[in-house]
Amino acid sequence: MIAQRPLIFALTIGVALSGASPAAWAQAQGTSSAPAQTRAIEPQEFLRLAYSSATLQGQAAKLAANRETRPEVRNFAAAAADFRLGLLQRIEAFAKERSLPLPSVKEFEHQVIIENLEPLDYLALSRRYAEIQLQALGQEIGIYRAAARSPSAEIKAFAEQVLPELQRQQEGAQRMYEAVTP
Repeated sequence: MIAQRPLIFALTIGVALSGASPAAWAQAQGTSSAPAQTRAIEPQEFLRLAYSSATLQGQAAKLAANRETRPEVRNFAAAAADFRLGLLQRIEAFAKERSLPLPSVKEFEHQVIIENLEPLDYLALSRRYAEIQLQALGQEIGIYRAAARSPSAEIKAFAEQVLPELQRQQEGAQRMYEAVTP
């Protein structure tokens, strides 16, 4: 079952992002088909995906930071919760300034991921949280890379500003993952 968890998570995120265009999904997955490289992600699509991802990761970080987890996980999660709160505020302000809508409800699949984290404790929670972070950050970076190629100068600038921060988060998540995996 443990070996299936990354696949289940990837499928769950895939379903959550299935509302995205095939090109944006391919970009988020890191594939290199020609249509995916030339198609720009629309501002509303980018905001929906970015907001959903940041919300999921913020909730997961709060859960891991406030529960009994390995010290490496608790420290990363506390910093990640602060980062996510700030990123969500930036996304909300960006959308509001441009009168762009944000999702009014949480993605069902993201709620399922959080609900599956809740019953876990110490080591199981630490390891699962680390897995979720690596996978979600990889997909989120793909979304921001697609946005960095957008013809919309505002979306492009926002994505280029956030990308280095996400990459630093990913590096920290990788260190955390390595500390808790067998």
